[in-house]
Amino acid sequence: MAAGNTTDTRTHVMGDMLMITGTFTDGGSEVSFDGQLSNVMAAGGHFTSTVFSGVTINNGSTEAIGQTALTCDTSDVAGDCRSCLNVGQTVYNAAGTRLGKVTAVTATVVTLDTALLVALADDAELHVLGGSMMALKLNAAVGSHTVTLDVAIDETNNLVIFSTGNQSSASNLSTMDGRWWILGTR
Repeated sequence: MAAGNTTDTRTHVMGDMLMITGTFTDGGSEVSFDGQLSNVMAAGGHFTSTVFSGVTINNGSTEAIGQTALTCDTSDVAGDCRSCLNVGQTVYNAAGTRLGKVTAVTATVVTLDTALLVALADDAELHVLGGSMMALKLNAAVGSHTVTLDVAIDETNNLVIFSTGNQSSASNLSTMDGRWWILGTR
């Protein structure tokens, strides 16, 4: 196994089907099913860590506890808040505290369904759980940001490959954590 890939493999037998589950850290990479499965029927996974959405608080001071309409900007990305967040997404602060679900988003305001339970300082980052596909950065030297979970099955080499993308063009390392599963015949 590659560094950064935790394989705490657990098997679950269902007739002639076998499910293998585990976790990955720092983006993971690949899991071998050689000797355990003769055929993979399906594989998948999900993130358990949050990622920066591209939207930051732009209030000059602090968005106070009790606020639902947050003044925001996207100074590091092309476009505005609408290019980074969608109605229905749940947002978190950088510490992973749930802030609420987005009910409306304009160029400069993100509205949540719940009043803030924690204050957000100016330039505080709004995060999302799971994948994030931020717009291209304004500075072409900085590049783009894509964090998604792709799952591919390499039947020739008996591998399931988990690709998580990178959180910054300044680094090619992923820091996303998550869980995975592989279902197949024994």
